[in-house]
Amino acid sequence: MQIQRIQTVYIFLAMVAMMIFVIVPYGEVDYLSGQTAVTEKLYTMYEYGLLIPAAATVILLIVDIFLFRNLSLQRRVLTISLLLTLCCIAVVCFILFKQAGAEGMDAHFAVWDILLPVAVILEILGLGGIAKDIKLLNSYNRLR
Repeated sequence: MQIQRIQTVYIFLAMVAMMIFVIVPYGEVDYLSGQTAVTEKLYTMYEYGLLIPAAATVILLIVDIFLFRNLSLQRRVLTISLLLTLCCIAVVCFILFKQAGAEGMDAHFAVWDILLPVAVILEILGLGGIAKDIKLLNSYNRLR
């Protein structure tokens, strides 16, 4: 028996959030040189250390939508994409605070950084939906 319910919506919304994150700037740095401060926006597309896990997450989420017939595999793939999303959060924090601070720059988060925690929450909700469906299928199997 196959069930495909609300977790598909959560996975799709997490995929959209990660796709938007890849396109928009995730922060900005201010170069403090003499009297003038030059502000530069940081994009995911130009930081390969951030682009690779973000793109891998998007690809895994796309694949995960079509794994509705195998719930255990869907749960494993979603867990891997959740770990990659958490990796993206760690890389963003590292780039903005450690690396920029070490080079004498002032770094700021962008408004779009809220997409990463939103994607994490949606992936956790998707895992909860998958767990509910596995529990429902097991109860049907007991009745047979």
